[in-house]
Amino acid sequence: MLKSLLLKGGRVVDPASGLDAVADVLVIDGRIAAVGVVEAPPDVEVIDVTGHVVTPGLIDLHVHVYPGMGDFCLHPDKVGVETAVTTVIDGGTSGVATFGLARRWIDDPDVKTNILAFMDPCQIYFATKDFICHKLEIANDERNLDLDSTIATLAANDDVVIGLKVRACYTDDPHRSPFVEAAKTAAGDKPVMVHLGRFPHTPTIPTSDLLQTLRGGDVITHAFRGASGVLGADGKPTPEFRDAVDRGVRLDVGHSGTDFRAATARKMFDQGFLPHTISTDLNVFNVDHPVISLPETMSKIWALGVSLPEVVAMTTVNPAATIGRSHELGALEAGRVADVSVLRIEEGDIELSDGYELIAADRRLVPVGCVRAGEWIAAA
Repeated sequence: MLKSLLLKGGRVVDPASGLDAVADVLVIDGRIAAVGVVEAPPDVEVIDVTGHVVTPGLIDLHVHVYPGMGDFCLHPDKVGVETAVTTVIDGGTSGVATFGLARRWIDDPDVKTNILAFMDPCQIYFATKDFICHKLEIANDERNLDLDSTIATLAANDDVVIGLKVRACYTDDPHRSPFVEAAKTAAGDKPVMVHLGRFPHTPTIPTSDLLQTLRGGDVITHAFRGASGVLGADGKPTPEFRDAVDRGVRLDVGHSGTDFRAATARKMFDQGFLPHTISTDLNVFNVDHPVISLPETMSKIWALGVSLPEVVAMTTVNPAATIGRSHELGALEAGRVADVSVLRIEEGDIELSDGYELIAADRRLVPVGCVRAGEWIAAA
């Protein structure tokens, strides 16, 4: 039996409705019953969140959370509910042939975090510390593609697979990636997330070619990394990058250990190119430093001059729209399953790191806890 809960007196920031005010959130039988000034009904557990920020359940668009599928992944709750994040989306840890194994984590009743997935279109793909699929050149072998199987697996797992994550490797033509083209064909109206940047051992097509082939609604992760080719030698966005953004290609942070540069982000922000979504690419390499968590990553974008409501939108309503789940995620709306995040603002002289430079800040977001499927879970 789910408890009834009242989150009392927090600053509720819900970009989907435009609400940014002190309010209460009432949860009854696992669903949001009311948002506003609420008198606590009898037998309701009251959680005092005065002074904290209350948001729709945070969504991390790019993580790696299938432990045992290679040696790259973290437990989903470590990057999810333990950091006040209610939904995480695995960023292509698994290919098609092993997705049934990956799905065991998604369906595990002991996992509290809501897990969705981008799947790699290749038959065999593992995200590993040593990039084994690239070292063995499986990731750039067209024999690793089977469109019929990919389409069938997408259909069979439509409840959890929200798109495809592709590495833009090439084979015979350095300007065309058969893996990107296969992903676009198989995905249909689902988004394709592409890794912006190189991999060890396997070459990728130039950024200019990649940008030209993406569709509106597709996602560039690691969009604010250094020397990616989206900015020209003059520091201005290239025509191909402008065209991609104009037709609706979405920019995702995908922080990772080496794929986010504050210096690059400042140049792009100053020219009006903000993230559509903030994600972490959390994995064993970066969880201790420099990424740490989604709230920590949000803090970096906040420190670079983006307003708090915009930062919250980039981790709630925007990713929900990106993955086609706006009807169930990303908003505090009566009747929905109660996924709510609570953060506190730590103030002082704070240093945040992008892995290359320290970002001076006077505040950061720290996880307090979350309501996931109606259950209150305190942050670890």
